[in-house]
Amino acid sequence: MFGRDEGATLTELRRACLAFTGREMQSDTDSQTKNKLKDNWRWRDIECPLKVEKTKEERGGEPVYKLNRSIAGMANKQPEQIEGDVSAAQINLETSEVQPTNIILYGPPGTGKTFTTIDEAIKILDPEFYATNENERESLKERFDDLVADKRIRFVTFHQSFSYEDFVEGLRAETDEAEGGQIRYVIGRGVFKEICEDARTPIQSATSKLGVSASPRIWKISIDGTYESATRQYCLKHGEARIGWGHVGDLKTAQLNDPSFTLGSNDRSTLELFGNEIAVGDVLLCIGSNTEVAAIGIVNGNYRYEAMPPISVRSDYKNVLPVNWIVTDSNFSILNLNSQKRFTLKTVYEITRFNWLELQEGLRAAGVDLKAVGPTEINAQPYVLIIDEINRGNVSRIFGELITLIEPSKRIGAPESLTVTLPYSKKLFGVPKNVYLIGTMNTADKSLTGLDIALRRRFVFKEMSPKPALLDKVIISGLSVGQMLRAMNQRIEVLLDRDHCIGHAYFLPLDQDPTIERLSAIFKQQVLPLLEEYFFEDWERIGWVLNDHRTEGEPFIKTGDQGSISLTKLFGVKVASELRDKRWSVNEAAFTSIGNYINIVGAPE
Repeated sequence: MFGRDEGATLTELRRACLAFTGREMQSDTDSQTKNKLKDNWRWRDIECPLKVEKTKEERGGEPVYKLNRSIAGMANKQPEQIEGDVSAAQINLETSEVQPTNIILYGPPGTGKTFTTIDEAIKILDPEFYATNENERESLKERFDDLVADKRIRFVTFHQSFSYEDFVEGLRAETDEAEGGQIRYVIGRGVFKEICEDARTPIQSATSKLGVSASPRIWKISIDGTYESATRQYCLKHGEARIGWGHVGDLKTAQLNDPSFTLGSNDRSTLELFGNEIAVGDVLLCIGSNTEVAAIGIVNGNYRYEAMPPISVRSDYKNVLPVNWIVTDSNFSILNLNSQKRFTLKTVYEITRFNWLELQEGLRAAGVDLKAVGPTEINAQPYVLIIDEINRGNVSRIFGELITLIEPSKRIGAPESLTVTLPYSKKLFGVPKNVYLIGTMNTADKSLTGLDIALRRRFVFKEMSPKPALLDKVIISGLSVGQMLRAMNQRIEVLLDRDHCIGHAYFLPLDQDPTIERLSAIFKQQVLPLLEEYFFEDWERIGWVLNDHRTEGEPFIKTGDQGSISLTKLFGVKVASELRDKRWSVNEAAFTSIGNYINIVGAPE
């Protein structure tokens, strides 16, 4: 790790040790880290000693350490020989690339940050595929799309209007068509909560054998009221769920709005849901009271209409769904899972306040026998959430209390794991260890120094700088595009800072179309507007970046009274002598001359 160009912090070292040894180091200080290294590190002979030295750099609020590969006669040091502070320890390291849990790719516009998120995501989710296809962009993109389709990758872009309700959870307005288009408000999951719940969903072979779908909907059903009845006993014994309104006929073809049926809105909604919405693999909760569940079943067949019900069943209970009842004779209270809400009188409706995983956890916590469900296997496969333009949103507002939970040491399963009660659903929530966050950050929009300190502490930052070398082989009539980009960026660094450089991606189309026409279009449509934004329309400085002040040809930016009325004519001699002409205009003719672009590079001094 220390051998990388960017070095490593002690936190990253501890993660590396954990990866190598398979043990929880649980060390918080330099001294503890040193002692853990003595006990846990795997040592091997190397050809030269590697001296770890503390640098002046910082990352995530911690000092960065790097290797000094100098021969000092200290080869093959053993653990007991490590003395003094870890910052100067002589360590024989088996280097390895450790993937950060939370990483932000930062740099100026056009440096390939979003482009690189595809590589970073596949490194996490399918490292073997990435190693084999690292230079095959089409293959990487296809694999990325496959992982998105599998919901192993989510993508979101932060913006000024993005909120906690979009990211974690919040109220959503929905139209209930089955109830005449009435508006109802439900608690909807945000993208972050969705991916965390998917990452926590256990691998459960027994559940799949029961026929539970990948994302089952959960339905409340009342079979002949909330009391014990012959109809309910028959259904539980014979693997069925039944409801009444038999006079309506087959729900697949019935006209529920027919006034002769005298159906209320709740009745129509119940029949529509039972006959057309409940699907194979969904979960049914048969209630025993307005707070308790008497039985739980999995729908394992399609709806049917039975004109002649069995003798022990109510005569109007002709609407049938095949069900595998996996829990019966239960009195499980639903209040904790259902945000302290009781069941309503409506016979059938969907329950949205909890999911199948949460239902299983609640049942086990209450001591309900779930042998039919079988044992669960922890889901260890990684998931990735890509947050583009992470610094454009109000991070404190979007993450809320979860800014603490994304820290690796606070994840579910970590020694110091934490959970919080979410404000809308009132449920406990934690962030799994197998959820990775990849953010991108445009430094021209907001530099690292102005970034929320809480965010900086919890992310590793990877700089994405312009790469003019990628353009060195692009030659247009003697102009090296790579050299031109270097010259502009060096001037920008002097006049502004490195956060406002110009990325190489703007010029990559020239690799396939190295023409003055394409170069001219890039400058007029992308480079010049970018410089205008950087320098707040200070056209003198923009001209300096383009080396206009030293051109012998046409300048890109014309200033002063060229082609305009002079200051003297406008204001008179006295006033004109005290004014500086700030007028400017873009010189269209300059963009078609290759000599003007060569002038940007500048002559060697």
